[in-house]
Amino acid sequence: DWEQRKLGEIGNTFSGLSGKTKEDFGHGQASFVTYLNVFNNSIGQPNMIEKVEIDPKQFQVKQGDILFTTSSETPDEVGMACVWPVNLPNLYLNSFCFGFRPKKEIDINFYAHMLRSPQVRNQITLLAQGISRYNISKTKMMDIRIWLPSESEQRRIGRFLGNIDNLITLHQRK
Repeated sequence: DWEQRKLGEIGNTFSGLSGKTKEDFGHGQASFVTYLNVFNNSIGQPNMIEKVEIDPKQFQVKQGDILFTTSSETPDEVGMACVWPVNLPNLYLNSFCFGFRPKKEIDINFYAHMLRSPQVRNQITLLAQGISRYNISKTKMMDIRIWLPSESEQRRIGRFLGNIDNLITLHQRK
C-alpha cells in the first residue's frame, strides 16, 4: 500500500544563500548549486556548480536533499524539484531556491521522477502567486501531498525509471 503524506511530514526546509553580494561569487573554496541546475535537472549535476566564498552561517547541501526553485516567469515553471545526488564539501544552494532535507534516506531516482510528475506539478502550480513573476512559499510547499510506497518499492521503481532514462539518453546520443 502506498501512503499519502504531506511533504512537511517527511522532512524540513532550509534556505539558499543569503546576505551575499556579487563580489562573493566566482571564486572561493566553496561552491553553490545554480538555479538552472535545479530548474533543468530532476537529478542535480555536480559539474554545473559555481564557486563562492565559504560561509559557515549558510546551510550546506547534502546528498539526498531536494532542491526547489522559488520563482519563475510562469506558474507552470515555479517550484521545479531537483534531487542532489552526491556529498560535496562546502556546497550551498543559490538564493532563488530552497532546500528540503528528508528525515530518512530516500531513493534519488524515485523522488526525482515523483516530484516532477503531473500529479505533483499540478499541486505546485496552484500555489504559484504573482502577476509578471511567480513565486512559491516554502510553507505552502510543505502542504503538497505525495504518495509514497515502501522503501524497497521506491528503490525498485527508482531503478526502473533510472534505467529508462539511461536508455533514452543512449538513443538520443545515437
